[in-house]
Amino acid sequence: MGDLMAQAAARPRTTAFDVVLRPRRSLVRSTILSVVFSAVPLAVALVWVSLPLRLWTFVATVVIALAVVVGIVFVRLGTAFIGIDPTGVTVRGVLTPHRRVARDRVHSLVLATTYGSAVERTTRELVAFDAAGSHLFRLRADTWGDSGIDRVVEALGVQVSDETRPMSLREFVRRYPASRSWYEQRASYVLVGVFAVLAVAGLLVIETAGLIG
Repeated sequence: MGDLMAQAAARPRTTAFDVVLRPRRSLVRSTILSVVFSAVPLAVALVWVSLPLRLWTFVATVVIALAVVVGIVFVRLGTAFIGIDPTGVTVRGVLTPHRRVARDRVHSLVLATTYGSAVERTTRELVAFDAAGSHLFRLRADTWGDSGIDRVVEALGVQVSDETRPMSLREFVRRYPASRSWYEQRASYVLVGVFAVLAVAGLLVIETAGLIG
């Protein structure tokens, strides 16, 4: 009984907010499809290929670790939301930490359109600042939807600066460096590269040891 009450308390109460946004359903659907049609067959293939090479223990460990990461992402997708009430803005993102910002701190908003490697694939960005110009939070339309961005702008009712010219994601981060997420930091790329190198090196060492043995 106590566990059920704790779970209910952990969920955002819709009646506590004037505006509540959830991640786009298409984002959840595409994530599920990506896992089912890409990650699962790849994991099965890795385990199958590793059996004759006596690498199945190592590969199985990697697959389990990846499955845990995928599970965490699904949990975050299910609990992510944006809530706006008379006193503050609550942002519980999918890949960003939970934060609560007092509503009277939100002084201005910047709306921009960014693109990544493909110029034709753009997404809207919203960045909130306080009166001193300090970054408060950032929202992306590919997660919350264009209509969600518009609802946040309407609900907050503060000064809005609209960057009408699309810009690259690199230019956007350079213009608003404090809005960079943890996975956009240079250290994150280095960490991923080091992990990949160690994984490949581990496979080579185990395979070489098996051949010698």
